[in-house]
Amino acid sequence: MLADTMHEKMKGLAARIILGILIIAFAWTGIDTYNKSGGAVQTVAQVGERQIALPIFEESLKKEQSRLREAGEKNPAILNSAELKMAVLERMMREQLLIQQAAKLGYSANEASILAAIKNEPMFQENGQFSEARLKLVLENNRLNLKQYIASIAQETLSRELIAFQADTGIAPRAMGERLAQVMAEQREVSKAVLRVEDFAPQAKVDAQQIQTYYDKHPELSRVSEQARVEYIVFTPEAVLAQLQVSEADAKAYYDKHAEQFALPERREVAHILIRVAPDAKPADKQAARDKAQPLLIALQQNPKQFAELAKQHSQDPLTAAKGGALGTIQRGTIFPQVEQAVFAMATGEVKGFVESPAGLHILQVKAITGGGQRSFAEVRDGVLEAAKRDMALRKFNEEVEQFGDMVYAKSDSLKPAADKYRLTIQTSDWFERQGPAQGLLKNERLVNAIFSGDTIKSKRNTEAIEVAPNTLVAARIVEYKPAGNKPIESVKIEIEARLRKEQAAVLATQQGQTFLAELKQGRAVPALKFGAAKKVGRDQAQREGFGVNEIQAIFRAGTQTLPSYTGIALSDGSFALYKISGIASDENVKRQVAQIAPLSLRQILAEQTASAYLESLRAQGKVSIKQTVLDKVGAQN
Repeated sequence: MLADTMHEKMKGLAARIILGILIIAFAWTGIDTYNKSGGAVQTVAQVGERQIALPIFEESLKKEQSRLREAGEKNPAILNSAELKMAVLERMMREQLLIQQAAKLGYSANEASILAAIKNEPMFQENGQFSEARLKLVLENNRLNLKQYIASIAQETLSRELIAFQADTGIAPRAMGERLAQVMAEQREVSKAVLRVEDFAPQAKVDAQQIQTYYDKHPELSRVSEQARVEYIVFTPEAVLAQLQVSEADAKAYYDKHAEQFALPERREVAHILIRVAPDAKPADKQAARDKAQPLLIALQQNPKQFAELAKQHSQDPLTAAKGGALGTIQRGTIFPQVEQAVFAMATGEVKGFVESPAGLHILQVKAITGGGQRSFAEVRDGVLEAAKRDMALRKFNEEVEQFGDMVYAKSDSLKPAADKYRLTIQTSDWFERQGPAQGLLKNERLVNAIFSGDTIKSKRNTEAIEVAPNTLVAARIVEYKPAGNKPIESVKIEIEARLRKEQAAVLATQQGQTFLAELKQGRAVPALKFGAAKKVGRDQAQREGFGVNEIQAIFRAGTQTLPSYTGIALSDGSFALYKISGIASDENVKRQVAQIAPLSLRQILAEQTASAYLESLRAQGKVSIKQTVLDKVGAQN
């Protein structure tokens, strides 16, 4: 346990923020995740003066299930367990207790300081500078927005400060640190044999009564939401396009109005000499750099032909200096705006300086100018005709949108009038469930809700024209409808039988695996087992060589007084794995790293142990209650 805790401590600030917040405080979706007493929203727990709202808890549970899936957990029994729901709720309640206690003691987290800390966080920087794009990417990958992230950090900050206040005097014994370094550095030479669950499936016996019992106990397997088969029409600018004819005059008018679309992009061959100056350098330092490089600029303006030679000698750009400062041929939008503005105002052969950019000070030379000018109408006639036609179709479409919607509504007993007027094809869907996987354009939530509305079902009226995508309208009407219900046992019999067979196969695999394991531990050979090649594995993620977390825990729990040593566990897919430990070594690099950070990490561990006791005392003092009936009804996320 101590080694596992130490492993977590070694992940650094970035990992603590992302993993710590997302795993420990994943339940938070912003400051307003809790209701004050008296709210109308259904709740799952009371924590002091606040309640934990059911929708927030459900969202937190979904996030944790998703995190577990991404970590490799596939067992539905674990993902949907009452234990997991309770663990999620417990963490939310404990965090809220800390927040409330922090408020009572006067602790607060300043949003401005948190934003400053975010900007200084290395994982949100590129080339030493804060990057909004990098921040957005990290948050999106972890399913957060900025408000949620700030709230999470604020809450974690309050918690950590309160914990530190309670456990500030923790002292880690030196011997404990040495032992920890030894444990973390340990590597075990392991080979693996797997009894695969599918190999035991033929031995599983499933009869009709077992299938019936499973069917009766798991109604969710056969539950079917409302179903419909619909006909629909799609109105887009493309539908209008097919009906239009564009004249030569129309095309010429479009060409004249959009001349910039047919201009040849101007390109310039550019070289530069870079004098590096930090973006945040003081004005005096920037001026000093200018003064130092001024003789170089004067020499180049007097004799531009020596630019390449002097660039090789003086440019501080390692990528271009050896090439005489050549940046290649560039066009607008491809370089720093400050450099672009200067370059595209220069004449061929001209030398200019100093131009300031985030990279430093530039001395620039334009070697050649190509492109520019206007392509004639004759050169681009075909493209202009197509562009003009599409422009006209879009304008016509926008003019007809309201009329299309009115016709669908007024002629509500049929889609044919609208289809005939706009020359649209009436399409027919396959059967689809209201809450099942949708088909194409029919996956739009507004459209699905309109299709399954009472009036549409009872009267078989057209839906309204609904925008399902930009410039895409769909109107539909029900052809056939089936209410929600349950599939007959015959339709799910094969699925149930497969589940039962796999469950039995998993039991058989575990039984056989435990039998083999007992024989191995007694020193008897098991010819049926085929162990793979031995690999060195450690507790650190980078040293696991394809072994999962549960496997590593089992391997390092096994006794090694006598080698070879054996252990085994059931895997999440129902297979059973056996491990042969044939040797023990030590990674000295890991040992040195752990030894360096052990005192601080151990102090943190001791502080958290103290904090755990403190949290329990807070819970005992507070008004904490769980609405078990509500919690039990929370749907499982498969």
